[in-house]
Amino acid sequence: NLANNRTPAYAEPPLQSDTTPDAGQIVRFDPLPAYLKHLRTLVDFAAIANSGLRVAVDPMYGAGRGYIARWLRELGVMVAEIHGELNPGFGGLHPEPIGRNLQPLSKLVLEGGYDIGLATDGDADRIGALNARGEFVSPHMIIALALQHLLAKGKRGLVVKTISTTQIVNKLAQEHDLQVEETPVGFNYICDYMLKQPVLIGGEESGGISILGHIPEGDGILMGLLLLDIVAQAKQPLHTLVERLQQTYGPFLYDRIDQRVRPFSKKELVRQLKEAAPAELAGRPVAYINDRDGVKYLLDDDSWLLIRPSGTEPVLRIYAEARSNEAVQQLLQQGVQLAEQSIPQ
Repeated sequence: NLANNRTPAYAEPPLQSDTTPDAGQIVRFDPLPAYLKHLRTLVDFAAIANSGLRVAVDPMYGAGRGYIARWLRELGVMVAEIHGELNPGFGGLHPEPIGRNLQPLSKLVLEGGYDIGLATDGDADRIGALNARGEFVSPHMIIALALQHLLAKGKRGLVVKTISTTQIVNKLAQEHDLQVEETPVGFNYICDYMLKQPVLIGGEESGGISILGHIPEGDGILMGLLLLDIVAQAKQPLHTLVERLQQTYGPFLYDRIDQRVRPFSKKELVRQLKEAAPAELAGRPVAYINDRDGVKYLLDDDSWLLIRPSGTEPVLRIYAEARSNEAVQQLLQQGVQLAEQSIPQ
C-alpha cells in the first residue's frame, strides 16, 4: 500500500526541555541567552549603552546577521544594519570583511554620520571595522587595541599571534613583560595554545581574534562589541585611538600581495629563501629569520617581509610591514624578486 509507505512530513525536533533527552533523540536548543550572558562577562555593555555612539553594522548576509544590531538596539544605541537578510548566495558579495569589500558600509558610515562601522564575515568568526571617516581599520590595529585594553584592566597571559600579524603586538607585550608566541597562519594554531594555557589574546591578520575567558576560536561578534567597549571607555574616536597607538609604538604600515609563479616545491623554495637570505632589505639589516610558515625576514627596526607559499596553488603570499609605505612597497617588490630567484627555471 503506497499510502502506508509514504515518508512522513518533516517536523522540527522539539525544543529542549528541562528533562534529559532520550538516547538518540534530537532536540533543538537556543544558545543565544547563554551566549549573551557569557559576553556580558567580557564586554562592558553599560559603557556601550551610555556612550552615545552611533554604530553601523554589516554582517555581510552571514551568520552574524541580527546579533550585534539587535543587542545594540536593546541597549538604546543608535544602530543601522545593512546586508542583514538571509541570502545563501551572500547577495553576490564576497563575505570577507576587508577594506575593498566594505564600500557599502563606508558609504553608510559617511552619509549617516556614524561613529564606527562593524563587519563580520560569512560565519562571523572574523571582524572588520571602519572609523568615522569611513576608513578601514585593520585587524592588526584591532588586536593591538584589544591587547592594550586587556592590559589596562590588569589581565595577563600568553600573547599568541600568527606570523603575519603586526609587530605592535610584540612591542605592547614586551612593555608589559608578556611572552609572545608566533604561529603559522591559521587560527587552529592559536587554538592549540588556548587549549593548553591561559592566553590573554590570540589573533591573526585576517581578523580571527579571541581573548582570555572565551572559547578557543575567533569570534567576530565578541570582538565587534569589545571594540565598541574600548571606544566607549576611551571617550575618543576610533581613528584617534589608532593614531595614538601608532605614535606610541609605530609607525607601522602593512600591505600584502598574492603573486602567481611557476609551479614549485614548497620545501625547496623555503630552503632556497633561507640559504640565499640577503644581508639587508629596504636598506635595513636582516636581524632574524623565522621559517615557521614560509620565510620571514625580521629587520633591525622591527620591519619584516614574509614570503609564504600557498599550500594549494602556485601562488606566493607576500606580506610586509615597515615604518613607511615606501618601505612596505620596496619590501614587497624585493620579496617578489627573491621568490622568483629561488624557484628553479
